[in-house]
Amino acid sequence: MLKSFKRAIEALSKPYTIKYPAGIGVEKYSSVPETLRGVPEFNADKCIGCSACVSQCSSGALTYMDAEGKRNLNINLNKCVFCRRCAEVCPEDALTLTTKFEIASNNKSELKVSNTIELSKCINCGNYFAPEKQLNRITDRLMSGLKEAKAIQYAQEDLPKYLHLCPNCRKILSFKLNIHTRKHVLYDTS
Repeated sequence: MLKSFKRAIEALSKPYTIKYPAGIGVEKYSSVPETLRGVPEFNADKCIGCSACVSQCSSGALTYMDAEGKRNLNINLNKCVFCRRCAEVCPEDALTLTTKFEIASNNKSELKVSNTIELSKCINCGNYFAPEKQLNRITDRLMSGLKEAKAIQYAQEDLPKYLHLCPNCRKILSFKLNIHTRKHVLYDTS
């Protein structure tokens, strides 16, 4: 009580702040709010590599690059404004903002957050075209939403072929492989 009163008197005569960085000496921050928007963090198990976060990043801090069968998602903390838009749009809740906010560094590589996802290879042309995890998630969502027996049958027959073709090969081979999206209209008379 006496210590608090002494601090109050000192604050009247001169500015009183905790010395930075917090934790030097005896005085520390009392707490960091749970809702603080700090450094973004990927959950590698949940992230499917869809890059929805990249498309919504207004500051351009989030980028992705496909190379050598992998998609690299990167967050440049020098550009990040910690708006949390990336976390809001992530369909898998794989991106969160931590309460870590002290990120000053002389080393640029420390100011990057990255995640790497395996890409799927087209079974026809061999080009990499989409994250494997994303294709698996699409299959799960489609199958869970189907109720009619015929729709389930078509999906079980076509999805393994269709989802592992790049968009260009899908167009070219849709009738040849009998995976055209309107085949139920063309072949079913009932």
